[in-house]
Amino acid sequence: MKYLPFLDGKYSVAPGLLPIRRVQHERDKFIFQIDEEYDEYLHNKLLCREENIRKYFCEEKLYGRTCRVINQYILKQLLEEYPGRFFFNKNGSLFNLVNMKTGEQIFWDEDFISVSGKRYISLFDALSCQVQEDFAVCQLHEDKDWMAAIHLCAPNHWAAEDKIGRSFDIVHAPVAGMEKTMPHYFKMLQTIVHRGAFTRFAWGIATDKRLNHHPKPPEGADPVLWCGRSLDETTNELYVRVERQNLIGFIDVNAFLFTIRTYFYSIYELSVEEKAALMAAVESMPDASLLYKGLYGKKEILRKLLQQD
Repeated sequence: MKYLPFLDGKYSVAPGLLPIRRVQHERDKFIFQIDEEYDEYLHNKLLCREENIRKYFCEEKLYGRTCRVINQYILKQLLEEYPGRFFFNKNGSLFNLVNMKTGEQIFWDEDFISVSGKRYISLFDALSCQVQEDFAVCQLHEDKDWMAAIHLCAPNHWAAEDKIGRSFDIVHAPVAGMEKTMPHYFKMLQTIVHRGAFTRFAWGIATDKRLNHHPKPPEGADPVLWCGRSLDETTNELYVRVERQNLIGFIDVNAFLFTIRTYFYSIYELSVEEKAALMAAVESMPDASLLYKGLYGKKEILRKLLQQD
């Protein structure tokens, strides 16, 4: 199954929140999508940990009760969606999750926050590394909102440390075209908390399939190569980078979990109709969006590349 949100030929940054219960395919009701690229995605998370996990996993004012509720939810979904891949056991006050694919075991106690061993910082960290998705937790309190936790090992040119603790409007300020959403964003967040789960999609053009495009390259990496988006006439790799994003609300703790799963589709494997829709969607982007997406001044190059077989 391919996710191609550009098929209507129009680019939009509207929220586009679709209740998950209304999706067409049964598979799309799963919060987590585990597929044949599972090992690659988990390896990417391991590389982030080896570099500096605190570059990719940040917390600020993450309430214990919120963390506990979300950890319990993630565990429940893993067991319901993939009963053959994960095994859960409880022995007194000790809990244990076994990843049958990797053989990894995670142990924690009844607080559902801390985790045994030195590999992971917390249970949230450990659970985040069992799936291909990245996670963020948005906390609401009275008339305020902030990003309370971000576990982001496949960043698409943004950094967790720049967004943690910030409100929705500040987090999304760099995103071109969000002006219509900003005046009413807090009401939208409340809707997510009270009525989620929702799903939505975001997309862009990439010149490689590397998951990690943190704006700060690792030590020793070539910053130009690391950045990517080197779109020119000699480009021989070109992909649509799509994010499937889920938003799951938790009324009792006034928060929601935001999941991001990244997919890559080679533009050279798209059908003629799909290529035409992609080009039309790029044509519909205002200059500010083209600049934000790394496509400003690149439309003619993209058009030529799309015409190649």
